[in-house]
Amino acid sequence: MTTTDIEQQLEKLASPEDRQRHLRGLAVLKQIGGENFGGPVSQLASFSEDLARFTIQYPYGDVLSRNGLDLRTRQILTAATLLAHGSAQSQLSFHLNGLLNAGGSRDDVVDLLFISAGLLGFPTAINAVPIVRDVLADWETRDARDAQPSVSIPDILFERLTDLERVAPEFLKRREQVLGDKVFGAVHLGPRLAHLASAAMLAARGKVGTSFDGHIHSAFAEGASDRDIVEMVIQLSVYAGFPAALNAAGRAASVLAALERPQASPRKSVETTKDDESRFARGAATLAETSGGSGADVVDSFKDVAPGLGRLIVAHCYGDIFCRRGLEPKVRELSAISALAAQGTVAAEKPLGVHIDAALNLGATREEVVETLFNVIPYAGYPLIEKALLIAHDRISSFNEKQAADRPS
Repeated sequence: MTTTDIEQQLEKLASPEDRQRHLRGLAVLKQIGGENFGGPVSQLASFSEDLARFTIQYPYGDVLSRNGLDLRTRQILTAATLLAHGSAQSQLSFHLNGLLNAGGSRDDVVDLLFISAGLLGFPTAINAVPIVRDVLADWETRDARDAQPSVSIPDILFERLTDLERVAPEFLKRREQVLGDKVFGAVHLGPRLAHLASAAMLAARGKVGTSFDGHIHSAFAEGASDRDIVEMVIQLSVYAGFPAALNAAGRAASVLAALERPQASPRKSVETTKDDESRFARGAATLAETSGGSGADVVDSFKDVAPGLGRLIVAHCYGDIFCRRGLEPKVRELSAISALAAQGTVAAEKPLGVHIDAALNLGATREEVVETLFNVIPYAGYPLIEKALLIAHDRISSFNEKQAADRPS
């Protein structure tokens, strides 16, 4: 079926009473989707014409066609939301392409990787790298955007700062160093967009709390309007669902209603270590000791897309966190397995395998890995742990085969 045939097919889905809305949605979809804009929706129509019609009319005809935000900003918010979803890879690919079609740049795409790594965790960014690589490979190189003002991470409320200083003062140092310097300090989006995208990510992941409030406040401080916030929340209803949008709306409404910013800690200089080379070297040694090579392969996958992010994974995750002495290395890996299994997203699957490998390399038994996963069942449910157990089975089998092959005959 040709592009013209598909466009005609999709136009015919409109009923007389919704034709204007339908054509408006098709026009936006065409602008975002480019040459093959109608392919996915055409396939969807073979399953359900009603669902294809809803897909055109509500997301594109009702929301993305609104005047409150330009299309590039809307695509940045869409991609941020889909990154937070963690299991929407084909949609993420479509909308990253859509971001470029709407006037975005390579920097926009890579910046979202950095922000997702800082706010959602490195598995989200790692999983998106192959998608980003494919999207950028099919897109002619554009000039980088002009330098934007640096982005500051939101302040922590005074009472929370006091409690954090008591329980884990090093947390504040790492937060300032990683989020402030290595993540937000590296992006080109500009403060207003960076904070809007951050708020969308947190809301989509269900983390509508004080961090969400902080990014809303920071967006305002950098020139965002009430309408910007409202439009961001409306767009969440499309790509994260109405529950996420309604939760975000309630929280954002409280922020908007407050005429004065809540008491925040005064911005103060937090002593951070700048020995990036020694942190990286320490992290590389820890990574080699624990992963047996699989972790290094993941980090190397960043080289052609965002090499700075790969170095950050080594320096921060392994040079700052996994080398700490508070837990035995094997226990750290079992705790990582627990956290990744509970996430239950496609983005967490490969890192889950990496940390199972690491636990086995550090002496964990099959029973310990399985018991760690069983312990998560009450908190994550059977379907997620069923998948995690199958991943564990594959990794344990591969480990045992390698062990057997390495034994002297």
